[in-house]
Formats: sequence, C-alpha cells, structure tokens
Amino acid sequence: MNRALFDLDDTLIDHDSFTRFTFSLLKRSPLRMIGAVLIVPALLVLLSRGSWRVHAGSILLWLGTVGVADSGLERLVREHVAALGVGERIRPDAGRAVAAHLDAGEEVVVVTGCAERLAVPLCREIDPRIRVIGSTLRRRAGGWVALRHCHGRGKVEMLVEAGLAEDVVAAYGDGLSDVPMLDLAPTAVLVGLSESVERKARARLVGPERVLSVRWPARGEPVAGPRRPRLSGPFERRKKGVSRGRLVQKGPGG
Repeated sequence: MNRALFDLDDTLIDHDSFTRFTFSLLKRSPLRMIGAVLIVPALLVLLSRGSWRVHAGSILLWLGTVGVADSGLERLVREHVAALGVGERIRPDAGRAVAAHLDAGEEVVVVTGCAERLAVPLCREIDPRIRVIGSTLRRRAGGWVALRHCHGRGKVEMLVEAGLAEDVVAAYGDGLSDVPMLDLAPTAVLVGLSESVERKARARLVGPERVLSVRWPARGEPVAGPRRPRLSGPFERRKKGVSRGRLVQKGPGG
C-alpha cells in the first residue's frame, strides 16, 4: 500500500504537543513547578546542545510524573487531550491533506518526536485511520523518562523496523531534522520553513524537482503573503483533483 508520512508538531498541529503536555503536568502541583524552576540553570545547559535536549525533556517529564503509575499517566493523557480541543489545533490545510491521502486509498503515518502515549490519542482525534510512530517512555525512579527518541535519523530507523519505510509517495515536515524522513519520498513537502532553512533542506534533498514548499497557517492565523508553492515532479503528473486536494493550494493558506 502506498503511504504518506507526516510530522506532527507544527506540521499537522500548531504547537509542540509533548512540551505542552509536560508543562500541564508540572502545573498540577506547586512543588513540581518549584522543582522545575530550581533546575533551570541545568536545563539551559542541556538545551544549548541539540543532542542533549531530550535529556532536558526527560528531567521535566520525570518531575511532572514522579509518583504517577501507568494507569495514572493514561488518565492524565486522556484529560489533556480532552481539554486541548484537538480539532481547533489542527492546521486546516494539513487536515485536508491527510484526508486527501486517505480518500485516495493511501495509508497515513504520523512520525513524531512526541511520545506515542500522547501522539496516538491526539492523532485518533484527527482521524482514527492514522498510524503513529513516536518516541517511547519508561519508568525510572518513580517517574517517567524518555526511552527512545523518534527524531532525525531515528524516524527512519523506526519506520524501517515497523515495515513502513517503503512505498512512500509523499512526506511532510517542518524542519531540518525531518530531512531523513522526507528523503524516503519522491516528493518532499516543506511546511512553513524560513527561506534560509528551506535552502538547507533543498540542498540535502537531492533529486529532480522533488521538493515543494507550502505555508499552512494555524487556525485563525493571519497569512503574511500569498506565497504560491512550486508544483513540480510527481505532483504535475497526478490527477488535478487529487493533487489539489492533497496539497491544498486553494485559499489563503496556499
């Protein structure tokens, strides 16, 4: 079966899903918030190094979940998703692109750095047919921390392990860390990148006219200008109706 790959944060939805969830965990208790404030200097050091950022996230997650059992974490996830209002956080153009791939009989796989325990129920709210590949968690010292981070090359490795790295027709991402995943597809769609980052991404995605850039504003977000994406390569050869539906070129988000 042909499939399309989507990043989640700032591609399908308008925020960093797991960061928002982690802060909601911390805000449940003044003691948890105080603990987070006290370790800010250490967190800043970790955040200054890209490869260490996952450790900073793990520390905050542990602070937010210490003493929380497996069933308790599931309950907190359910409450967070219900309060979030996922339908209002989906980028409208992204939602239409997902629907177009599904309507064409293609599988949609969300590949995300967000923990699967949160990403799965989030994506179920978008469309229950979506498959999810995401980061994994484990219990440690009474709390929850990252086990495996689905990021960069790790996205490709986890797709290969799941048998989902073949027959990819399109991939959508919003950053340079998504380039390894985007490189699996004959058409790579860059979502909302700045011109400088877009140039770097295009330089890494070698191939004849395989890269498409789009602007997918969040719901209610003003559009800076009518940047028309360049249609080329495989998208020129698709049927007009399906191509337009997938890439959502109509309207101000185009």
